[in-house]
Amino acid sequence: MFKTNEVLLKNLLNDVESAKIQLPDFQRGWIWDDARIRGLIASISKGFPVGAVMTLSAGGDIKLKSRPIEGVKLNGSTPQPSSYLLDGQQRLTTLFQALRHPQAVDTSDSRGQKTKRWYYLDMREAMTSNADREEAVISVPASKITTTDFGRKVVRDLSDPTKEFQNHMIPTESLMDPTIWMLSY
Repeated sequence: MFKTNEVLLKNLLNDVESAKIQLPDFQRGWIWDDARIRGLIASISKGFPVGAVMTLSAGGDIKLKSRPIEGVKLNGSTPQPSSYLLDGQQRLTTLFQALRHPQAVDTSDSRGQKTKRWYYLDMREAMTSNADREEAVISVPASKITTTDFGRKVVRDLSDPTKEFQNHMIPTESLMDPTIWMLSY
């Protein structure tokens, strides 16, 4: 029986992180490039729907070999999943890695070369009313330092939180962290 349920992104990502949602072993690997990742982040930042996720309840007569979604780090053995992710893997893996994964995201550049990138929301650009939100989502190399002239000229340095703040950049992995947004008095 099929049923549709609205689920908060936060709850989906919690289930991915705890391995309650896992991939059936027959699913292909995660392959999104930098431009698609930035586009998806821009879409969710505007509240746009980003497609459906289809899961199959685990248990009962259905026994599938499974694996955690790429980037999930577990302490100890992998638990049995409560659901198998059948459709939406690319989007959910992208969102998990960009919003929850505390490491640079494995991706590829416009030439198809594998690379690691960090993702940020440029608050100055995001607050401009007529700006395209995709212009506000940026990615930087794993070093968090963008250079030109074969590495001789630093264009942007986001290598520590102070530099991120000075450049008005919010790391996407902090967007869903409630401890960052709580004020203490």
